[in-house]
Amino acid sequence: MMSQSLCAKLIDRYVRTCGLQFLKGEHDGEYFCVANADSGRLHIHLEISRSFGDMLVIGISPAGSFRAADRPWLTRLADTWNKQNRKVTAIVHGCSDPQRVGLVARRSRWIQDSISFEEFASFVDRTIADAVDLFAEATVVVELTSTAQPMLRDAS
Repeated sequence: MMSQSLCAKLIDRYVRTCGLQFLKGEHDGEYFCVANADSGRLHIHLEISRSFGDMLVIGISPAGSFRAADRPWLTRLADTWNKQNRKVTAIVHGCSDPQRVGLVARRSRWIQDSISFEEFASFVDRTIADAVDLFAEATVVVELTSTAQPMLRDAS
């Protein structure tokens, strides 16, 4: 098992090596980053699990949120995505604005003493790439539903 401080050092080295803009969180090994992707900016949260000091937890979300009206479509996408055993887990969640919902891609991994920095960085990079794929699908779903005809026509 890896010590929490060693895992924190890997996270710190990763964000610095990648040149990501980041803020450190309240506890050791918690980083909030911003990255650019083809589909827009991503918010990346890298942290050591508070329960297990040798577990990396990654949460990634698009910079923007979605209309609350799109929640059923996003939930269906997340359910389908998760049933396909993808590398990241898709989670639809509420926002402080009741007219909006969020989508987050999450993944975690036990970090062993024997892990190289390259293996660690590759894991984080693959997780970010998988999240980008999820958000691209979400964007398509939301765009298609916003242009679709309503299921019931206005009878007035």
